[in-house]
Amino acid sequence: MGAQGNEEGAARGLVLDAGALIAFERANRRAAAFIENALEIEADVVVPASALAQAWRGGPRSARLARLIAGAESDPLDEPRAKEIGERLGSRGASDIADAHVVCSALEHQAAVITSDPADIEALTAGDELLTLVSV
Repeated sequence: MGAQGNEEGAARGLVLDAGALIAFERANRRAAAFIENALEIEADVVVPASALAQAWRGGPRSARLARLIAGAESDPLDEPRAKEIGERLGSRGASDIADAHVVCSALEHQAAVITSDPADIEALTAGDELLTLVSV
């Protein structure tokens, strides 16, 4: 299962869930510190497209978020990823596509997850899958 994390996870890279994106957009200091540190050390910052869809509202209120995603890597929700997400959801009796997308992306990138709900992310990992989870 997942492990609660700290700054060491940022060295490998970060995957941001919708809660992390919203926290960053609202200038949450903890979220901003992790994300800005990762960008400074040129670690990968990955935004799953499904998490972005949950957080994006557009207009001036999304200006901060727009700047973040301009410097981040997108993890698209294409057919292969959709099948991977569907299998993960089915095997765990879950239904949150965006959270499963975050888990798949973090495992692929071997990155820490910045999340507002670590329990939801942890519930989507298998016993042998270790993720560093940072709560914001």
